[in-house]
Amino acid sequence: MTRNLGTVKGILFSICGVAVIGLWLTPSVFHAMKLPRTDPQIVLKIAPAILLAFGLFSLLTAGGEKAIVFTPAEVDFLFPGPFTRRQLLAYKIGKSLFGLLFSSLLLSYVFLQHAASWPFAFVGLFAAMLFLQLVSMSLTLITQSAGERAYTNIRKIVLVLVIFAIAAAVLPRLKTGGQRGFLELAQSVQTSRIGSILLAPLEVFGRLFVSERWWPDGVINFAMAMGINGVLLLIVFFLDADYLEAAATKSQAMHARLQRVRKGGISAFARPGKTAKWSFPRVPFFAGAGPIAWRQATVAMRNSRGLLFILVIMACGIAPISFNPGNADNINVALITAMAWMTLIVGSWLRFDFRGDLDLLDHLKSLPISARAISVGQMITPTLMMTACNLIVIICASLMLWRQPADFHDPSKTHDSIALLASAAVLCLPFNTLMIGVENFMFLIFPTRAAATPGDFQGYGRQILMVFAKFSIVLVVGAIAGGAGLLVHFLTHSKALAVLVSAIALAAFALATIPAVAWAFRRFDVSGDLPA
Repeated sequence: MTRNLGTVKGILFSICGVAVIGLWLTPSVFHAMKLPRTDPQIVLKIAPAILLAFGLFSLLTAGGEKAIVFTPAEVDFLFPGPFTRRQLLAYKIGKSLFGLLFSSLLLSYVFLQHAASWPFAFVGLFAAMLFLQLVSMSLTLITQSAGERAYTNIRKIVLVLVIFAIAAAVLPRLKTGGQRGFLELAQSVQTSRIGSILLAPLEVFGRLFVSERWWPDGVINFAMAMGINGVLLLIVFFLDADYLEAAATKSQAMHARLQRVRKGGISAFARPGKTAKWSFPRVPFFAGAGPIAWRQATVAMRNSRGLLFILVIMACGIAPISFNPGNADNINVALITAMAWMTLIVGSWLRFDFRGDLDLLDHLKSLPISARAISVGQMITPTLMMTACNLIVIICASLMLWRQPADFHDPSKTHDSIALLASAAVLCLPFNTLMIGVENFMFLIFPTRAAATPGDFQGYGRQILMVFAKFSIVLVVGAIAGGAGLLVHFLTHSKALAVLVSAIALAAFALATIPAVAWAFRRFDVSGDLPA
């Protein structure tokens, strides 16, 4: 990150990222300065319950497969080195402190309205987040020390006891018919005998968060909070479990998943290698574009059936959600807007193109195929997938409009709405081609592997600039294509001809992205532009 600040691109991305985060935090700071602060008693009632809930979640999810995760480089370099297990734990905890400091810094401004002052908001959040991380690490090491079966039995017993204690505190209030909000339920747990014992060590973090003076409240609460974290830290080092083998195995699995996320986005959650029997039918050669499109379609069918299922569910659900019986005038506008948003957002998930082939660009460059044919082959699969989703939305909406009871609609308006949806069906293919082309062009100019991580202002800035550029292109192209259609409609008074002209104009811009993507592919230097 520091090295990238030496480039103009890195500086611009960083400035944009800082500006966006500043704009995001400004409303929270403004509310904290202008509006009344939250009653400290409310924070003191809620904070321990939230920490207890996170602690129970860690207890529930900690199991034999969970491990302290290192990066593959750390495993290769540090594990064979002259370091003890405790030294590696100290390194891991020290490294995580930087992430906690940055997260606490951002959240201290987000939750500033609920604290008495910013320093205590920052310190309180940092101590609470450190507590949760040490609890999770302690449970993981206990798992490694006691063994999976023994720890599972102990965990079940502890969970049952804690759940019974919470139920014993909450059920009386529910039986009396009192208010059932989270604040009232948290207060019930806190005032009960068992709940007060469970929450007593956690109340100090809430008191630190709402402290008003450094002496004596602030110093005492900070010392108690860090004392609790110190006890957890001693437990972590005292256990000294042999976690290295589990950490190496889990780290390798996490790294493989991260690589799949970098290549395929949301499709990385599929289990590779389980659906090799699925294959897409062969397509014609088409100057070399056919085999490339076939490969991407086969990858989508084999490894991303879960993603395809999600897309189908989304497409089928948009029409019923947007449907309002008796209001056929607005349903088409809502549906077309929803389809446009779906293309802009979901289009970034469908990385069955250059975005998913970053590590294969050197092989693609070595093929005896023109850059334009390669670009067409890469863009076909995500474009057709997105168009299929749009058509499913249009078909579902048309069927719902057509089957409306006669008491709720004017038949003439329904026919007009269906005609408008048919126009959207004509426009969706060139629109999707345009968006996929823009996505690939920007990716080849500014390649990246993963989403921004905490503190990566350059990553934040890049994402914001890319989204802004996409929206700008959509607005400009849409204005030109729509303006051409309006002009034709003004001259001829023909809606069909206006839609046809708009579709031709939009298709012209969409086809223009192909040579642009081919140019970006040709200029891509795999020896210098390939991100790590």
